Amino acid sequence: MANLQMVNYAAAASSSSCVASLKSYDVFLSFRGEDTRGNFTSHLYDALIQAKLETYIDYRLQKGEEISQALIEAIEESQVSVVIFSEKYGTSKWCLDEITKIMECKEGQGQVVIPVFYKIDPSHIRKQQGSFNKAFEEHKRDPNITNDRVQKWRSALTKAANLAGWDSITYRTEAKFIKDIVKDVLYKLNLIYPIETKGLIGIERNYAEIESLLEIGSREIRVIGIWGMGGIGKTTLAISLHAKLFSQFEGHCFLGNVRVQAEKHGLNALRRTLFSELFPGENLHVHVPKVESHFITRRLKRKKVFLILDDVASSEQLEDLIGDFNCFGPGSRVIVTTRDKHIFSHVDEIYEVKELNHHDSLQLFCLNAFREKHSKNGFEELSESVLAYCKGNPLALKILGACLRSRSEQAWNSELRKLQKIPNVKIHNVLKLTIGIEVLEDKCLITISPTRTIEMHDLIQEMGWNIVQQESIEDPGRRSRLWDPEEVYDVLKYNRGTEAVEGIILDLSKIEDLHLSFNSFRKMSNIRFLKFYFGGEWSSRCKIYLPMNGLETLSDKLRYLHWHGYCLESLPSTFSAKFLVELAMPYSNLQKLWDGVQNLVNLKDINLGFCENLVEVPDFSMASNLKVLALPQCKSCVLDLEGCTEIESLQTDVHLKSLQNLRLSNCSSLKDFSVSSVELERLWLDGTHIQELPSSIWNCAKLGLISVRGCNNLDSFGDKLSHDSRMASLNNLILSGCKQLNASNLHFMIDGLRSLTLLELENSCNLRTLPESIGSLSSLQHLKLSG
Repeated sequence: MANLQMVNYAAAASSSSCVASLKSYDVFLSFRGEDTRGNFTSHLYDALIQAKLETYIDYRLQKGEEISQALIEAIEESQVSVVIFSEKYGTSKWCLDEITKIMECKEGQGQVVIPVFYKIDPSHIRKQQGSFNKAFEEHKRDPNITNDRVQKWRSALTKAANLAGWDSITYRTEAKFIKDIVKDVLYKLNLIYPIETKGLIGIERNYAEIESLLEIGSREIRVIGIWGMGGIGKTTLAISLHAKLFSQFEGHCFLGNVRVQAEKHGLNALRRTLFSELFPGENLHVHVPKVESHFITRRLKRKKVFLILDDVASSEQLEDLIGDFNCFGPGSRVIVTTRDKHIFSHVDEIYEVKELNHHDSLQLFCLNAFREKHSKNGFEELSESVLAYCKGNPLALKILGACLRSRSEQAWNSELRKLQKIPNVKIHNVLKLTIGIEVLEDKCLITISPTRTIEMHDLIQEMGWNIVQQESIEDPGRRSRLWDPEEVYDVLKYNRGTEAVEGIILDLSKIEDLHLSFNSFRKMSNIRFLKFYFGGEWSSRCKIYLPMNGLETLSDKLRYLHWHGYCLESLPSTFSAKFLVELAMPYSNLQKLWDGVQNLVNLKDINLGFCENLVEVPDFSMASNLKVLALPQCKSCVLDLEGCTEIESLQTDVHLKSLQNLRLSNCSSLKDFSVSSVELERLWLDGTHIQELPSSIWNCAKLGLISVRGCNNLDSFGDKLSHDSRMASLNNLILSGCKQLNASNLHFMIDGLRSLTLLELENSCNLRTLPESIGSLSSLQHLKLSG
């Protein structure tokens, strides 16, 4: 996906077994709490959680004669059971029933069992000697324990102790002991969840050959290049290799779409991602180009890592990201995928991913067209015609298969006739048969992320570029969309735009200073999308200069306007925002956007960050759909947000019914505050001087988070909180550093918050006791009281 920086390989590693895929837990921990709960077991549990494994641990005190039904179900719903045998394990009837159930699951369901011998001789368990012999002598004297139950215990212990396991006596430190256990668990889970190859026709041969080139057992550092055309399957192979092999390394990172992400966010951002993955949970200072701190370099040289750099564009890009591959520890492996073979100057092996053969092409196409591995009766010749055009390219085969699926023979013939009109059979031209953008998502050509971002394969993006270029090969100003920096610069500088232009996007970091004329946009009356931005690291400098009398006009059809570093004090007086959905003008010289009241019914997002001269914002009375209003560091603005230190009062009768997030953090002079939005979900007032929240807040029925961290004057939440049932949505309340709080006013604040799950009260120095009402918060999961 062209817009994804970190590729999610989990889908490629999903289980091929229905039973495996339905398990609730990766790991079940069996242990004797009296022996290990507070030390070894807790450390092992934390390590398993850090490895992102769903781990079941029972912290409850063991009561009764038999284990609970919930515990039995947890064992059955686990892929792996790790049994920690300790000195007093055998004294617990619960533990013995657990190991009996675990061994039943091993024999009946194939559950993996890993014994861990913690400061005990494995033979004592295997033969029930030493402390285990004493424990069984006690069990025999218990009239409630039958001989049959004892024999099941003995049998289970013997079988478990005979399995290959881990013995603490052979280790100098518990840290290394735990590390190896977790590594073993990950390895065995990878075997349980094999790489899913359904629909990945022809991948097996490539996969095996690349894995052989990696020579995983060698302590050398090996770098493998995977090379091939777009859509040929390089990324799919890399994802599968990562999913299968990452658990054998001390650190790993899959850095996807390097070419695209470097253009959008810069190499520094990619390097931060890379090192944050190799050193999870740490805040590292990463620099460009390729110079790291001596501390990071030393640590890397001691770490065995698995790194995949997907779709690298140039040798310079590769060098700036990594520099010297010898900076990694012994046994490290690096895979680089690219379309350009010339970037491979320092790799050990290059593997070319070639087109699918006829047999595999037919299978892949038929799976997508007919849901079967062979052609449907009557479609054999038509299928062969499609194969002839696709030339073994997996992406093209899947696209055409999906496009023609469930369509009639007549429709197939129609589409094939279109293919015959294409003079040069390239992937871009084949992809033109997708039937309109409205079905792209259904055909798996684009995906919509949870944040409502459209993501597409870069081959699809290039196909779109190619189609637009064909609109006017010699004259860019007559194309519907302009994106190439040189072409955009030329069209704007020499006023060559026409009414054909509907969208312009320009990375300002890739052009020289550009001076526009008064009528630069006069001919471009149909522009709907205009974006002037800085790719990679942002800059506060102006790159596009306008005459003192401004612009004559901007298209009144604009839906999206992003102009970084706009040099004038306002937009053209003729500008109409009627259709505008998103407006972003960061680091601009704006004092105001426009005069008067505009119809802003379509406006959803405004970003005027770092506009230090801004003194006035528009009247939002007609912005009924506004959801995001960002004005950070607008130091002169009357209506100000995060980081604005001069504002004392923020009160409005304007009803912003769609506003979801409001951040006023560090507005240190703010004392009076009042808002109204039924859609408000999150409110930050950290570091302000408010004394109380107004009762209008409790009209925000969707409000889920209130943060007033460090509000030293806060002592009241108004007078309607405990009586208003509409606050059922509030589940996060952060009151840390509110030094005026005491048990009385805290009781008044939280009384009635029946959905509260998080309550932070750190550094509330005036709070000596907690109110009794906290005990009634049945939903409360996290309570922070430190300081």
